[in-house]
Formats: sequence, structure tokens, C-alpha cells
Amino acid sequence: MDFKAVVLRKNAVVQQLQLGVERLLKARRVRVVQGTAELADANTVLVKETGEKILSDRILIASGAKPVRLNFEGADGPDVLDSNQVLELECLPKSVVIIGGGVIGVEFAQIFSRLGVQTTILELLETLIPGADTEISHALQGSLQKDGIRVITQAKVEKIRRVTGRNNVSYTVAGQCQTIASEKVVLAVGRQPDLAGLGTERIGLAQQKGAMAVNECLQTNIPHIYAAGDVTGGIMLAHLATAEGECAVSNALEGCVRMSYKAVPACVYTSPEVASVGLTEEEATKSHDIIVGRFPFHACGKAQILDQTYGMVKIISEKKLGGILGVHIIGPQATNLIAEAVLGMTLEMTVEELAHAIHPHPTLSEAVMESALTLCGGAIHLP
Repeated sequence: MDFKAVVLRKNAVVQQLQLGVERLLKARRVRVVQGTAELADANTVLVKETGEKILSDRILIASGAKPVRLNFEGADGPDVLDSNQVLELECLPKSVVIIGGGVIGVEFAQIFSRLGVQTTILELLETLIPGADTEISHALQGSLQKDGIRVITQAKVEKIRRVTGRNNVSYTVAGQCQTIASEKVVLAVGRQPDLAGLGTERIGLAQQKGAMAVNECLQTNIPHIYAAGDVTGGIMLAHLATAEGECAVSNALEGCVRMSYKAVPACVYTSPEVASVGLTEEEATKSHDIIVGRFPFHACGKAQILDQTYGMVKIISEKKLGGILGVHIIGPQATNLIAEAVLGMTLEMTVEELAHAIHPHPTLSEAVMESALTLCGGAIHLP
């Protein structure tokens, strides 16, 4: 693997996307000011570098998020990288310990592992991707371990000590202290809203758990100031941030739009891919009488053609009325397939309607249909 070529390719794609957005803004006559913003008052944004003051009767805060840094001995060491810094690496380490088995952690773990880096994940909780459907999480963990990634759950990291060019990561599992050595350590324990230097406290903008507090219209406690995206501290996903931004701008322009979080897809870009929308089986069981349908990709013709048969489509349905409560996919092109489930849930489709919608053959989308069919009399391609 020519890692320098990988980095050049990554940088080129990022630059192309950035330039594309810049051109779109220019075409729509949007003025872009490069600088550090500070709220001088509720109607004035100060550009710190130049002293320019921008006056407005509507303000949208969309300052995003930054990686969480843990506070334990050695967490600030020179070989301890956050998720931003990992993307700046110019050469590969021989080994890496990733602290955190959430979405960011598992994605980076597989990248490193498939590039030949000895990789270990340390996760504090019982399963990877906390909050995901447990069955899907276990399936992903099995796939990662088959790839050669060492996964240690219920591991609490205590300290990192740098010894002769290597980092000894000490952690406890079931009260037993253990140590693992690696060249680099990655902190992948999530992200937090970035409000640094904005001066939100000065003008009295309300916060909740370190995030901008907003109502269902993305409006802060100061009516003409809105906030959208990661800075609001909710589900930190780019596509949701876009939807929130559109909602906030519509309302700032005298619209009356309320954000709906009923059908927000979540994607994990590993191989196999993982995607989900709606409630997990564990969540749904607490408040509904449910039935669960599953269809494995090894029974899907297109998956056989692609030679990617690991995984399944799992649908959680309300038993009496047939409403779709959640859909969880692990397998080939899961992040594309989930769009059908998002559309179905947005339109309040029943599982029977999904099951009897004609799907093209041979395609991976048939697995979604067949999973729904298991709840409506039985899948065609399962015994």
C-alpha cells in the first residue's frame, strides 16, 4: 500500500468538495468572511482578526463540534491523537490502540487494520457502537475480529505511559489491570459542541449540557438567533445538520417548520457497512408489543453475485398495526439500502406495504423486501 498516495487522494477529494461548496456560495452571491467570529452583542458579529463588525437581525450558529479529550495520565502525550489528527498522518504506525469503540473508533480501526497496522480497540461498555441494536453490534464485532482486530470491551483506560518510543496503555477489565503497548494511541470517544470563543455567555444564550439549547424550530432563547448541527449537541451527523440548517433558515425567514427526528438514518462506514433508522429492538421492547423480521444476505442472489454475503436486514415492527419501528442493516451497501427504510418510515408505511412493494431482481434491495415478508407470511427465499 502506497500510503502517501492514499493521503494525496484523500486531500484531493476534500479540496474538490470544498471548492465545489465555495463555487455554489459564490453563484448564490453569498459573502464569505474568513475569520474567527465572536458575538459582540445579540445583533453584532465581530471578526477578531480584522475588527470588522457585521450587523444582522438574524443569526445562525453552526460552529460544529470538536473531538472529546479525556483527562487521565498521559492523555496529552505526543503519540496520542484525536480523530482530527489521525486524518493528518503522513505515515502509518506499526501498531495502534484505539480508545473508544463507537462509530469513529470502529471505522478508524478497520482502516488501520486493512493497511497492515496491528490494531486494538478498547471500549468501556459491553458492546461496540453503544446505542446501536445489540444484535447488529455483535455481528460487526465478529466481523472486525475476523479481520484481525483485537476488541476488548468493558475496558476502562487508566493511564498511558511513553517508554522508549512506545506507549503502554493501562486499563482494567473486571477489576484486573492489564497493559498493551502500541506506537500510536487514538482517542475516539466522541465529539462535543464547539462554542469556544463565540461569546455566547456574554449575550445570555442558554446552554444545555455544553450545547446550544434550541426548541423544535432550532430557535435559541434569543428569538432571532438560531443554532443547527453538532453545536446543538444532538445526533452528530452531517445529513442531520443539513436538515437542521434548512429548518433553521426557513424559520429565520418567517417560516414555521418543526424538526422531526423520527427517521434519522445512522451509518457506519466499515466493511460490512452498518446502517439503521428508528428504534433498536431493546428500545422498542420497552414501549411496544413487537415482532422482528430478519433476512440474511447469504440468501440474497445479488449478494451471492458480489460475494458479500455476511450480514442481514432486521426489521422491528409494531405487532398489532404493522407500523415500522426500526430497521437495522449490516452487510453490503447497507448505507444505501437504509434510504428505503427512511422513506418508508417518513411516509408511515406498514411492514405489509413494504413487503408487497415490487423490488427489482437481482438487487440487494430484495433483502429489505424479504425481511418484511418474514413478518407477513414468510420470505420467499428462506425455507
